[in-house]
Amino acid sequence: MGRLLNEVRDHALKRPWLLVPPLLGLLGQNVLSLLSPGAPGAVALKTVLSALMIAAVTTIFAELWLGDGKSVDPGRLVETGTLFLLPYPLLLVFGLATAPFVYWILRADAPQAVSMGAIYLVLAAGKLAAFALGAVSALAAARRRESAGAFGALLLGAQVLWANLGRFFLVFAGLWVFQEAGVFLARSLAEGLLSGFLTTVIPLFGCVALPIQAWRSGRLKKA
Repeated sequence: MGRLLNEVRDHALKRPWLLVPPLLGLLGQNVLSLLSPGAPGAVALKTVLSALMIAAVTTIFAELWLGDGKSVDPGRLVETGTLFLLPYPLLLVFGLATAPFVYWILRADAPQAVSMGAIYLVLAAGKLAAFALGAVSALAAARRRESAGAFGALLLGAQVLWANLGRFFLVFAGLWVFQEAGVFLARSLAEGLLSGFLTTVIPLFGCVALPIQAWRSGRLKKA
């Protein structure tokens, strides 16, 4: 793992433009925060716009990582964007599936520690699921030339994730802890921009750059 992290670091240092996508994500977060929560359809609109923004930022980052680090090919950008957009509805399904449980646990006559612990576990599961889907899309982008279409590439990415599930679980768990600790520290030092930047940049490197580099270096089992 140490050697892989060094490879990711060296690869990133050769591509200073990788800072552009997380900065765009930070800008997008601030723009979306201006939407009035009381406006009709504001929640649904914000959800859709957030999904599109995350997919766009992740797509640009992945293309800069896979390419020369200075430019992106428009045609390939569309292909990669499709790979990151297609799995996104699964997160909405997860949210809809867990919403009744969250509602029930909040209304149940249970100790506050139990109810908050249960909600925290749901949030953690959602975070790990988001990390996993991001990694599947990243691996699909790295293997897209091996498949005739987007769904075939996503299947290849999912197969690699499944074949290396234990390793990825440890990486995602560590990534989540690192993200939470980094954001907490950033907020304690300076509320605002730094924590928002870390919220964006840490998953990009952990769920996009790391899986792609691990696949390219031959460290992952083939399905």
